[in-house]
Amino acid sequence: MPIVAAILYWLRILRRPMDARLKRRYVGEFALGFGAACLITLWWDLRPAGFENSYFWGELAGVMAVYLYSWTMLLATRARWLEPVFGGLDRMYLWHKRTAIAGTLLLLPHALVTGSAPHPIANQTGLTLGAVSLFGLLVLVVVSIPRAGRILRLRYERWLFLHRLTGLFLVIGVIHGLVVDRIIGASLLLKIVYSVVGAIGIVAYAYSELVMRRRIPTADYTIAEVRRPTEDIVELALTPTGAGVRPHAGQFIFLSIGGDNAWREHPFSIAASTPDGGLRLSIRALGRDTRRMHARLEPGLPAIVTGPYGMFDHTLGGDRQLWIAGGIGVVPFLSWLETLTPDHGRSIDLFYSVPTEADALYLPELHAASQRLPAVRIHPFYTRTQGHLTGTAVTASVEPLDRTEHVFLCGPRAMVDDLTRDLRRRGIPREYLHYEHYSFR
Repeated sequence: MPIVAAILYWLRILRRPMDARLKRRYVGEFALGFGAACLITLWWDLRPAGFENSYFWGELAGVMAVYLYSWTMLLATRARWLEPVFGGLDRMYLWHKRTAIAGTLLLLPHALVTGSAPHPIANQTGLTLGAVSLFGLLVLVVVSIPRAGRILRLRYERWLFLHRLTGLFLVIGVIHGLVVDRIIGASLLLKIVYSVVGAIGIVAYAYSELVMRRRIPTADYTIAEVRRPTEDIVELALTPTGAGVRPHAGQFIFLSIGGDNAWREHPFSIAASTPDGGLRLSIRALGRDTRRMHARLEPGLPAIVTGPYGMFDHTLGGDRQLWIAGGIGVVPFLSWLETLTPDHGRSIDLFYSVPTEADALYLPELHAASQRLPAVRIHPFYTRTQGHLTGTAVTASVEPLDRTEHVFLCGPRAMVDDLTRDLRRRGIPREYLHYEHYSFR
């Protein structure tokens, strides 16, 4: 049955009229779902006789929780080969969250099943390990919920330390299953499969803790220039001290600042880059970290750049495109415009949504680009007088909307979510709506 479903799935994907790189993005989520279907089928086909249905499904829920948490650990590695098959690091982290939450939810029905090992001491040991794993993973999922973190006033450094314990609780959970689960104990093949599934997550955890931090692509930089064009925006010019990064337009990097006020790494889109590896960043002070950075940054401070990452790429689209930027979300579009030539062959309408004209900091730069690129049209939109940017407002400026092949959005989460829903109602396919998820916690 999973094989038939897989064939139908890929026939549907392959028939869609879109770039092969977009089709490749479905490989990751397909592999995750296909693996889950195969595990369930295998457990059902090799189910030993003599076990009640409630016990079987309860233990299978535990097996699937281990499977999902192994994916959680694998997706946390920032492995470059995973980016194309999930559509970028941001979507890898999104699936990292989803698999962790789904795995934890599966542990709840699993915990309601009273398992017992043949030996009393093994049974007590296994149940204790299971309780420790369940409690630990529940706590980690709860503190990862943004609202819970704010209520607990949990600083990022403490949250990160706790988050790194996820793999340890996975190890404990895998051992618990081997000791207590009588279905696994009754089938050598199920025991081997379960051990392999758990080992993948454990190896990924070990790689993240012992190897990734040494092999992750980083480059040393110096802050060459700091500009503060407004009260809440800071622009940085970064100069490499050695070999710099070579990003594609639209990608982002993780930046950490050294000096007396060392600052943890944070993802930022690249506004522009130079052939020698120089970078231009435009950062809005939104959270505690970026506000502190806005106040204390100065030329000469050392910086470490990690990356680049991301697959926010307008070349995936067709001859006609919509680009929609909200506030500082205009940054990746600035990098795209920088790389375009007058004969680029695309018709582009760029909407720049800001509260007032005074907030349209990059409007002169956008207009200058449109003078150089006749096929690029700029549409300023001022929300304080015109209301929120909606599909109706877009349609009023761009007709007919249904001819637009791809829409690229970057801005506040609420704006992106609202516009995505609105544009889908107006006939834009989900596969043609592109945006990045910048919440990495």
